[in-house]
Amino acid sequence: MTSEDDSVIREIERMQRDVASGPEIYRPGEFWTDLLARNIEMIRDSGIANLKRTVSNNYYNWLVTKQKDPQFRSAFAWLLRHPTSRPFLNEMEAVSGLSTQRRDAVSMSGNAARRYRWFSGIAWEIAVAEDRAGLTGRLQEPEVGNPIRIRRQGRLISQDLANSIIEYNFVAAQAPAPPRRVAELGAGYGRLAFVHAEAAPVTYCIFDIPPALAISEWYLTAVLGADRIIPYGEEPDFESLSRPVERGRVAFFRPDQMERFPDRWFDLCQSISTLPEMPRRQSDHYVELLAAKSRGLLFLKQWRDWHNPADDAHYTEESYSLPAPWALSARRVDPVQTQFFNRLWERGAGGAGA
Repeated sequence: MTSEDDSVIREIERMQRDVASGPEIYRPGEFWTDLLARNIEMIRDSGIANLKRTVSNNYYNWLVTKQKDPQFRSAFAWLLRHPTSRPFLNEMEAVSGLSTQRRDAVSMSGNAARRYRWFSGIAWEIAVAEDRAGLTGRLQEPEVGNPIRIRRQGRLISQDLANSIIEYNFVAAQAPAPPRRVAELGAGYGRLAFVHAEAAPVTYCIFDIPPALAISEWYLTAVLGADRIIPYGEEPDFESLSRPVERGRVAFFRPDQMERFPDRWFDLCQSISTLPEMPRRQSDHYVELLAAKSRGLLFLKQWRDWHNPADDAHYTEESYSLPAPWALSARRVDPVQTQFFNRLWERGAGGAGA
């Protein structure tokens, strides 16, 4: 391990003590207790500098290498409807050092590598097609974290960046005005926060548990610069914190610290691939909390139908609902990962959420 790895792990351990001493409703369930331990081992084994080849594969990045993979099939179905040779012309480096679990190496060569390149390329073309904000033309995948390097006309692309741009545009297409204050519950390593921070001046608050909270702080500090970061603090006082939060920075908090923010303080609250990985009582609590803290929009992207065996909880799309004055303003099957839904609610739009 490097000194940087050691520093990140010490921060993870500090955050873990804080979460353990906090309210029980915010402590991770069995699913994440097991996965968090694996993530820490991945950092110990491969280093934080390689997070996009290891830890990120537990944070919504998918190693799509088989023709039977549902995402691969849906990507090619999209390509048939929108013909282009672009995904087949991209270049990808030889890949090594991949893992999805602790010490479980993944090989990607030959046909598997080609399929991954094609899938990632199609995901990028979907992002281009949906990109009203013009982000695909000015953003590229950061080198921080040692990503799998796929180049489209010389620009570094990735499925993570493609998915983040798609998520950003789905919300932006419905938003009455660009959100100035955004909360994200469970940010992974910070891929979506990076897009929001680069797209427009925004105050972005991440609420998460370790090790993801420490990993996203390390990553976003590296890609955005320390001057745009408000580091994690044990017990921030909102009155003393409010001024720096207002200056368009990215700030880091435990989930229970969301309670310290005034109701309706955020313009947009969102969460991607998180809620089914919790006990049902905790998942319901978070939906209520996100709704209370948003004055305008709430975006969820979650499994359409999934059973969490570790916490004995089953979720479908209809597991998530909001009462009036919230109304469901947009809904679709995700265009890349079709086993997920995209749902956006708007406060005060009339009627009851579904």
